[in-house]
Amino acid sequence: MKNEELAPHIKDITRALKGKVSEEEIEQELQKWIQKYGVDINQAKRSIVNNLGGDPKELFTPSEKKIKEISGTERNLELKVRIVSINEKDIEVDGEPKKIHYGIFGDETGTIPFTIWETLPEPLDKGDTVHVINSYATTWNDKPQVNVGSRTRMRMLEGDEVPEFKRTSQRCDIRDVREGMSNLIITGRILNVEKKTVQTKNGEKDLYSGIMADETGKIQFSAWHDFGLKEDMVVEVNGGYVRSWRGIPQLSFDDNSTVDILDDGALPPKEQLEESGIMTISQLARRGGAVDAIIDAVMIDIKHGSGLIFRCPECNRVVQKSACRIHGKVDGEPDLRVKGILDDGTGALTVIITREETEEILEYGLDEAMELARDRMDHGVIKEALEDKLIAQPLRLKGNVTCDDYGLMLIASEVKEKKINMEEEARKLLDEVRV
Repeated sequence: MKNEELAPHIKDITRALKGKVSEEEIEQELQKWIQKYGVDINQAKRSIVNNLGGDPKELFTPSEKKIKEISGTERNLELKVRIVSINEKDIEVDGEPKKIHYGIFGDETGTIPFTIWETLPEPLDKGDTVHVINSYATTWNDKPQVNVGSRTRMRMLEGDEVPEFKRTSQRCDIRDVREGMSNLIITGRILNVEKKTVQTKNGEKDLYSGIMADETGKIQFSAWHDFGLKEDMVVEVNGGYVRSWRGIPQLSFDDNSTVDILDDGALPPKEQLEESGIMTISQLARRGGAVDAIIDAVMIDIKHGSGLIFRCPECNRVVQKSACRIHGKVDGEPDLRVKGILDDGTGALTVIITREETEEILEYGLDEAMELARDRMDHGVIKEALEDKLIAQPLRLKGNVTCDDYGLMLIASEVKEKKINMEEEARKLLDEVRV
């Protein structure tokens, strides 16, 4: 072992022995245990401290691990890693300015976020390889990350000492995207994009979010780096990953990803893609929701709480018998909606149709609905009218589909009667029977 590699271990033994033995003697002992007896460094340190009257528990005893082995609970962690990315940030601690660095470590087994909380002994750049001794791991959003603190030592390594992590990317259509996927290659047309500033654990950061589409569907995206994205641009994202946001899968990509601008003819025009991507309910269930989905289905039930309803003026919840379960007795504000069950033959989901679309279905507005209910002295008359118009009716619906412990729910932004070509459908049925 080289002298510079032994130096931190010699200091660790000296500290554990409380300075009773010189560093020269400790180095000789350490070299003997490693070279003569062939013992690993941590076992050698424990034996030396024990033989010289110290307590081995006083040692830091770093545990060297590969990135894929890190769980997020480690202390005295030792790593040999490559700097995949590194950024600096000014923060304030106890009223004093402080500079920290954050980024991504990588080795041949994977990558992991890191934060360096102390001043760097020497500048680090993307591509550098370093030996990190006595760091510690924590978790953020259930994912492990490495922290470099005041007790951590870092030294530069030769460039080829740590192999690069080789990503295995998979090309994927948007409708096949699932929660938890990573290293994706997605081709899509940007339907809309906006820049916003968000607060992260490392401070404020620019985020570019919007919706992209291909012929199979649409997906929300979040770009954590300025790739110059513009509306109507066709792009190929390499290195994207998928997280669920409010029950809908969302594609994210950052400065570890690449984004290439493709020829405009690589995908159909924006207007066509906005109406593309009809999905079955079983596909939505496997995917775990979708943004701006299009579904062809039949309304098989309209639930209680549909038609003319009243909402709490404080929290907007539906009131029952003039009482809100949060705010008690209230003067409810009238509203119209449909809460129903859709079935397309592959599965079923709950649908919520809001006031504007409900008025279009009824062909009259809220004021007329209120007047009709007063004339009949029955609020249920509006629900009955909706049942007459919707039950067993083939529909084409559009909107966001969320997924939670209660299943799939479509918040419909468009509802249209689906015209059926009976001759074409009969021909399809005959073809299926003949097969």
